[in-house]
Amino acid sequence: MRNHHIMRTLALALALLLVSSFLVATAQTSYQTEYKSTFSGNITSMNPYTTEALSDYMFIANLIDGLVETDIYGRPVPSLALSWESSEDKSVWTFKLRPDVYWVDAEGNKTEYQVTAEDFVSGLRYVADPKNTASNFSTIRGVIAGLYDYYKLLAAIDDGEDKGMTREEAERSFDETVGVKALDELTVQYTLSASYPFFLSFAQLDLLLPVKQAFLDQVGKDFGTGRDKLLYNGGYYISQWDLDKQLTFSKNPHYWDLDKLTLDTLSWEYVSDGVSRLEMFQRGNVTSTSLTSEEVASIRGTEWENYVYLSEKTATTYWFSFNFATRNPEAAAAMHNVDFRKAVFTAIDAVTISAIWEPEDPEFFTRYTLLPENTMFDPDGVDYTDYPALQPYKGQDPFDEKAARALMKNAVLSLCEADGVTLKGVEACQVDMLPIADFKVDGKLPIDLVFSSGSSETEMKKAALVKEMLETYLGKEYINVILGHSTSSFSADVLDRGNWDLYDDSYGFRYADPSANMNRLISEYDITESSYQVPEFDAMVQEANSKTDIKERYTLFSQAEAWMIREAYVKPYMTGGGSYNMTRIVPFTEPGGYFGMSRYKMKGALIQETPVTARQHLELQQAHEAQRALLAQEP
Repeated sequence: MRNHHIMRTLALALALLLVSSFLVATAQTSYQTEYKSTFSGNITSMNPYTTEALSDYMFIANLIDGLVETDIYGRPVPSLALSWESSEDKSVWTFKLRPDVYWVDAEGNKTEYQVTAEDFVSGLRYVADPKNTASNFSTIRGVIAGLYDYYKLLAAIDDGEDKGMTREEAERSFDETVGVKALDELTVQYTLSASYPFFLSFAQLDLLLPVKQAFLDQVGKDFGTGRDKLLYNGGYYISQWDLDKQLTFSKNPHYWDLDKLTLDTLSWEYVSDGVSRLEMFQRGNVTSTSLTSEEVASIRGTEWENYVYLSEKTATTYWFSFNFATRNPEAAAAMHNVDFRKAVFTAIDAVTISAIWEPEDPEFFTRYTLLPENTMFDPDGVDYTDYPALQPYKGQDPFDEKAARALMKNAVLSLCEADGVTLKGVEACQVDMLPIADFKVDGKLPIDLVFSSGSSETEMKKAALVKEMLETYLGKEYINVILGHSTSSFSADVLDRGNWDLYDDSYGFRYADPSANMNRLISEYDITESSYQVPEFDAMVQEANSKTDIKERYTLFSQAEAWMIREAYVKPYMTGGGSYNMTRIVPFTEPGGYFGMSRYKMKGALIQETPVTARQHLELQQAHEAQRALLAQEP
């Protein structure tokens, strides 16, 4: 106990020393009042419920506040909710809202509309309507009591099924069906489908943001499509929106936490993909930029080298997955064979791929579990990814050239006729995956496999590596990888049309429980759009969801995750983050954490006139981690 006290005292002294150094430096530093960035495609909507890209979150988080936000350490703190309480079993959560918070219009003027509990009810009503196509609805559909039943009812009526009522009658059932209620003008209550001790993670999501129903009725389908088609209660409002030129946010003069807004303006300038952000950063035209390894090499030995730092890992995981509904009959036959799936995944060298982004220490940014480390801990402080079922995968590189070749040979024995060349049940045909690929298959080895990717320089380089790995380690006599590149919208060209056999994507982690991504991997949700049927995994996830004891819950979820990896339906291989960056934003002055919208806010951000040096970044990081460790020890 005495040693623990001494260590805690030393840690506190270190934290205070580093923080005091920062405060002295802050007093002597002048800061900019504008954040500057870029965009490269037309921004056609700011609908907070249909966000998809990370840039969308950046916009919405600074325009609309929700119930809860995070402090610089990632801890939940009050936002529009002044306080909250939960039932003993954590299945009912009640939030008390701030009084006298009003929506503002596109000129920054206070409207007649106060932010009330009913606005949060209206927001969820909008999300629950399938016609509104809310993004990531699967994240919360099973959380709030009655929400998914209501959604399915409306969807069934829209599909022409006879449910014994009109759509209007079904819509009127929302208040009785869905577990959200305005108890009074400033009190909103959520009744959940089970115990959710981590519901504050959900309370930070875009899907639980408020909307004023009277305004929504007024703008209709145009909601969010123009700066005057949106109301604002966050730190900023849209003061300029030229679809292909400029986007400007101005400080909301009526913001409830106005003193915390350190920036007057957030602005984004349209630039084409070919414009160098490094050069823009050097000229002071953007506040921050990421750098490719080639750009890092180009500034070695110059003064700019002093400003390059490596970002930390994030909770985002990159993984590969198959398309079990592919129109390519050769790939369709092969990927139902577990040895083939394992062969493909075992032949992909994650370290080599990671080196595209981080050549100096690529192993550091690999991840071989689906869910991230250092984000979920049981009551004893044990990391979820350290549970026994995941120990064979965490930190263990599955790449094995010899094993991959052996698995491929086993797969071929099962997939081929007696001649060892003709694929069972596969006939020659033309495969149309336009605009990605168009090719003939002959029903014989090698198996044609379409790997689809984006068309950026790094995506093309990664795709070329995947092709080389699979054909080299599995053998060109067994597999032929056809590369397809989306030149416009990956969702429209690839995912929506099923134009892929194999692809990889990144998946964020939206709340502090394994169900955040495990629930989205079951057959019905299918976040990877793989069209697989995995009833054994589905049952494991269902059982895990039924447990409220955290240790038991983590045990069952970790077993389900291990099954999904072992059966090679997905292959995790890399973390988010880990990129080279330069910035003028003082580290750890913005809201922190892994979950929700707050981490995209510019609230509190300090922007230096000169770039942050790598040394300054390291010192502030050490201070931040020391202080966070102390806070974690508090009862």
